[in-house]
Amino acid sequence: MKIVFVFFCLPFVLSCLCCPFPQPCRCDTKSPTVDCKHRNLASLPDLTPSNGSWTVFLNGNKLRHISENVFVGIKLQTLVLDNNEIEAMDEQAFNGSEKSLVFLDITSNNLTTLPEALTNLQNLMSLSVSSNPLPNLDQKVIMILSKSLIFIDFGSRELQEWPTSMKYLTKLVSLDISDVTLTSLPDDAFDSFSDTLQVLGIHNTYITRLPSSIAKLQNLQNLKFEGNQQLSVEAISKLIPNSLPGLIEVTFHNNGLTTLPDIFLNASHLYIVTVLDEPLKSLNDNLFSTNFSDNFHVVMMNNTNLTHVPACISKVNTIKRLQITHSQISSIDENDFHGMANLSILDLSDNPLFNISDKTFSRNSDLTYLILENTELTRIPRSIQNLHSPQLLNLSGCPIYCSCDNLQWIKSWKSRPKYFQIVGNCSNIKMDLMSYIQNEIPKCLS
Repeated sequence: MKIVFVFFCLPFVLSCLCCPFPQPCRCDTKSPTVDCKHRNLASLPDLTPSNGSWTVFLNGNKLRHISENVFVGIKLQTLVLDNNEIEAMDEQAFNGSEKSLVFLDITSNNLTTLPEALTNLQNLMSLSVSSNPLPNLDQKVIMILSKSLIFIDFGSRELQEWPTSMKYLTKLVSLDISDVTLTSLPDDAFDSFSDTLQVLGIHNTYITRLPSSIAKLQNLQNLKFEGNQQLSVEAISKLIPNSLPGLIEVTFHNNGLTTLPDIFLNASHLYIVTVLDEPLKSLNDNLFSTNFSDNFHVVMMNNTNLTHVPACISKVNTIKRLQITHSQISSIDENDFHGMANLSILDLSDNPLFNISDKTFSRNSDLTYLILENTELTRIPRSIQNLHSPQLLNLSGCPIYCSCDNLQWIKSWKSRPKYFQIVGNCSNIKMDLMSYIQNEIPKCLS
């Protein structure tokens, strides 16, 4: 019996011994991952040698200096050091992991120059250095890293000009630019990686114009503009005049846009457009064509000033999910969504919506989930009778008035699916909507 006990404990003991970091750090029992986040560490502990390629999270500590040989004994694959106080790294800081370290995140530290230690990393693919007071990206470091680097995230208020070293990154696949005070980028800024770049994010900048080389990014798939309050719709439309055919995902977040730029018509692979915290008032009726992309399935908008469903969206027959939440839509007309034959999920929550035409949804036979939480509706929309196989109507937080006069029509809805659920509560009595429909509606006189 004792032998069996030792046999079953042995793997656990061995797994504990394999963890290279002592307490208060913790190791994942199923993968070579170390969690040292937010442990108030001012220095790194001595490590226990261990096999495997390790992912180490040391973010949110008080590290100021990364000493030489501090990681000897393990092979790092991913190292996350963001939100420390790092000012310097010894040249041999990554000894033992020169060939294994692939992902390095040192954002939000106090580096004023790229550490020489980076030049020893032979296979580094991803480097994040934004939110460090870096006035430039060291040419020697970037040139050495360029043979393997495919992702870089950089930018700070201290960066006064576009880094000329970016010309060496000819294999770049993903680029994030953040917090720069430059009002423009050189027209050739993206030339060196125009054939390879697939992901571009421009965040919290003072840019007023885009470089002309952005129009050359024929393989760009993911484009995000966030927090660029000086960048106008006209500036975006001018330099991306329907010239990015590879776009799959486009995001606009908090740029102060009152409409969206015309950049979509040639995007034949477009899948999703996301708009967050933009004061949109209207959209160009020709922003999207009826069937320009068979893959265009999702539109998500939150916190806009839209007062109606834009016609350019209502006519797109490929969209399967439409979300326009926390906006100013008060009424839905019978022609809204008229061209959206494949719409299956519609979310209009947190709008001052009080009226939905009884003829709405007559062309939306695939609509399955209708989410109208926290709107001003006082009755269950009769237009749900136009749906073939609805599964859920969410009216949580709506002031639905439960009475025979208001809801008796449900009694004569003969084709109502058996498993169709209506979520919400009566505003005038203590009863949920499904209970009222099942128990009280049958008592209503026809």
